[in-house]
Amino acid sequence: MAENQRWGTYERWHDLLDALCIERGHFDNLTLAGQLCAANGNRTRGAFETAVKNLRNWRQGVHIPQRKNFALLGKLLEVQDDAELRQAWNRLYSQKSIEPERGETTLAAADASSGRPAWPFIAGGGALAAMILAGIVFAGWSATAQNADPVGSYEGIVAEYVRNVSARVGDSMIIHGARGNECGEAPSWDSARILLPSLQTGTLTDGGVGTRQSRQCGGRVAARAILFTATAPGTEQISLYGDDIIIRVSE
Repeated sequence: MAENQRWGTYERWHDLLDALCIERGHFDNLTLAGQLCAANGNRTRGAFETAVKNLRNWRQGVHIPQRKNFALLGKLLEVQDDAELRQAWNRLYSQKSIEPERGETTLAAADASSGRPAWPFIAGGGALAAMILAGIVFAGWSATAQNADPVGSYEGIVAEYVRNVSARVGDSMIIHGARGNECGEAPSWDSARILLPSLQTGTLTDGGVGTRQSRQCGGRVAARAILFTATAPGTEQISLYGDDIIIRVSE
């Protein structure tokens, strides 16, 4: 980053975002959209197209991202590495609005429109169910929003164990999370990858640090997300960190 860059002089979050994207070399939105999809654990074509559209709108100030994408953007753009940038990033976002303006399409909604809903109970319940869910999420967040530091958290990445994995060649999704010892910090990728099996239908790579539910720890704990990318059609059963997983990949 240029030494004379003064992030604190920006007065609007989307102007800061656009300048930061340019500073990081994202002159278009394609590469960053792909990274955002990977961080969300969804690399379908619909999710990628949605991410490109959202990034364009965020950078133009049409609307602001939901808090999960805001946190992921902060990590992808390395906001935490610069104290002045981090302060301006959080301050301008919170000033814009607690609740994002209408217009953002979520990656889950993109899958639903393609006939592969990520939240089937919402798809069946219509707009009312979606409104109820949005109200619950907003109510749970608004109470702590003023004191939270989204860039410093990893809550945006969900690293839950998925027993049955269905994918198409080219899809990517998080299927498990490696928990640290004694419910502490997530293990490094070098430590987590040691126990990964070899697959016939795809590859397993680092999905970043997120959280997963742990009965042993009594709640959510830090975990190293395991990202599965489908590369060949077929069906196989694997064991991942002691849990059985059935993977089905189609063309």
